[in-house]
Amino acid sequence: MIQVYHSIFAELIQDFIAYKRAAGYKYETEAVYLKTFDDLCFSLNIDSPKFTKELMDKWCEKKPYESARSCYQQRISCIRQFALFLISSGYEAYIPVNLEYIRQRKSKYSAYIFTHEEMKRIFEASNKIYPNRRSTMHLVMPVLIRLLYCTGLRVMEALNVQLKHMDLIEGTILIVSAKFNKDRIIPVSESMLSILKEYCSIMHPFYKPEDYLFIGITREPCSHHNVYLRFREILVTAGIKHAGRGYGPRIHDIRHTHCCHVLQKASQNGDDLSNMLPALSVYMGHESLIATSQYLKMTAEIYPEILKAVEETCSYAIPKVQ
Repeated sequence: MIQVYHSIFAELIQDFIAYKRAAGYKYETEAVYLKTFDDLCFSLNIDSPKFTKELMDKWCEKKPYESARSCYQQRISCIRQFALFLISSGYEAYIPVNLEYIRQRKSKYSAYIFTHEEMKRIFEASNKIYPNRRSTMHLVMPVLIRLLYCTGLRVMEALNVQLKHMDLIEGTILIVSAKFNKDRIIPVSESMLSILKEYCSIMHPFYKPEDYLFIGITREPCSHHNVYLRFREILVTAGIKHAGRGYGPRIHDIRHTHCCHVLQKASQNGDDLSNMLPALSVYMGHESLIATSQYLKMTAEIYPEILKAVEETCSYAIPKVQ
């Protein structure tokens, strides 16, 4: 849907959205927020392209129907980004502070890195899901978990894979419109490729390009919620304690585990971690090298024996606290 803006900020808003989309962001929900902001400015007869504290306070008033974790945070974050854009363009802008968001960031979830032994138990537990004629989870979960561990895919990236995105001859998977609106091709190992071929022969005997790889009995794609619940059950079977919703371990932690185990293996093989980091960043679909470098710190903390190698080759990626 094309938004039409009428306030003094109309042209600047359009330039800002174009700038964000050129950087790879979809900026669809944000465009709706900016339309609401434009309507507010128009109704208040704002006649100067300047962000005052009064205007920002008016915009940042929390609506009764807004939850702090969803649209309210997004709405404030969006206007903060627009304010920074205005400043960089030479305009005056007061930048609002989202205190609620800052408080939540302080209690940010810490990634859980599964040990090799824990992953082995998770694989075994996924194989023990009792077959149910009303569910495909006993077929889906063993393959999904192995795919996440072998490739480091995000859960939703894996659930959005369609058969047309897979090349079972070359052994690659095309990830389309992932985070940051990026596409990338993921190679899979021979053992993982063998598992995928066997799974597809059972779940997709008649090739339909538009079918999703992981489906339920109705042929609809598996939901993240259902996968989350099944993974919780697998953790129980594997004897791995869960601290409750929001505290993990989460199925997304398999992605973190993949990255740390890759770096651990590379260190043990004597590979140059500084040369490996850029390639791993592209492979993981990270926006920048900074995001990938965080895994160096996590890997070094969990596997102290490679701390020396990390410090020697990648000390620039882990800043020291003065």
